[in-house]
Amino acid sequence: MQQFESNSHQALAELCADGALAGALHSYDYIHGLIFAVASAPEIPMPEQWLPWVIKQRGQLRDEQQADSLSDALMVLLQQQLKDMSDERITLPSEYNYAPNVAANSPVSQWFCGLLAGHSQLEDVWLDAWGKMGKQGDSEIFSLQKDLKHCLRLFSTFADIPLALEQAAEKDGEDKRTELEQMLPTIFLSLSRSLIIYVGLSGRLVDYLPNQFETFQK
Repeated sequence: MQQFESNSHQALAELCADGALAGALHSYDYIHGLIFAVASAPEIPMPEQWLPWVIKQRGQLRDEQQADSLSDALMVLLQQQLKDMSDERITLPSEYNYAPNVAANSPVSQWFCGLLAGHSQLEDVWLDAWGKMGKQGDSEIFSLQKDLKHCLRLFSTFADIPLALEQAAEKDGEDKRTELEQMLPTIFLSLSRSLIIYVGLSGRLVDYLPNQFETFQK
């Protein structure tokens, strides 16, 4: 039986597994990762912007009560994620593990798919913050942007490991594919560190977008 970080996470998982909602929503793991991306943004989007991103098929919610239950669960988890980040508790959730031959739709892959989807939706926010940082003449901007690209590359690898291995073989040959496959367990252990770097980069950009991080902590 899957163990959840909190009762709030379990409540969301139950909503995602609800027969009436299962076809309408992305998977629990995908939404979990997406919430991480939303909480990590330099400027936290308003609920009406990001809440629809969890919906896979429009018009499938049964009624207003069901929509309210989903919205409440998502907002509670966002609040919880923001608090964890504020308290410097940033890590890949313990229920996600690496195993050989991880499928593209595995829980850990879905979590990173959700994170990357959220980042993509918020790319303009990141770009705007980078632009403001550049105008301030911060000399670290290129190094920080390089760090972000490295983090996103790692996240993409674990969002679809079979594809990452295939691309390694196509680009550099089967030896490179084998090398990457052998390194994946070790790389996986570094993912929490990469998540810390990712959130830290956002924190640097928040300096150019004052008062954003506190918006949903009150």
